[in-house]
Amino acid sequence: MFTKAHTRFSRHLFLFIALTSGLVLGTFRANAATSPLHLSLTEVSYDHARGRLALTVRVQTADFEAALSARAQRKITTADPGEFAPLALDYVRDTLHFKSPHGEALRLEWAGLDVTSNQVFLFFETTLAGGLQGSRIANTLLQERIADQINSVEVHDGALKQTIVFSHDTGEVVVNAKL
Repeated sequence: MFTKAHTRFSRHLFLFIALTSGLVLGTFRANAATSPLHLSLTEVSYDHARGRLALTVRVQTADFEAALSARAQRKITTADPGEFAPLALDYVRDTLHFKSPHGEALRLEWAGLDVTSNQVFLFFETTLAGGLQGSRIANTLLQERIADQINSVEVHDGALKQTIVFSHDTGEVVVNAKL
């Protein structure tokens, strides 16, 4: 029990330090081509009443703009949401995959974005009947471009929670959220 709680605490501490360091370091490197820390955070919440998943994907602006620019083969920035949004949706659909417990692919729908000085928050929704338990997630966001990219997915299904960390060698993971 202590080991499991300690591991969960250590993982959350690592993510907190990593995110905090990224924010602090990002302020010193505002003009850098990419961020110094390569971490994305995706929060997934299940609404049982609506049968919907709400997702928030948080990434470093410089890293995400660079990935979209490489795909589009031209400069893409958050300054033009009309151009940025459809490219962001396509990219996230290609790199962040959800499957129902029955193996059916879930299609993410665009729900908006918010941009700060060094982070982009992307919002998505999708339909999922019955809850998150047993569904499957794969997250390769930015990993085709960044060797040390880490993607964390925080899953919430009522009181049940799970944190999944995706590195380059992590494949599809089954959601097995716990209290």
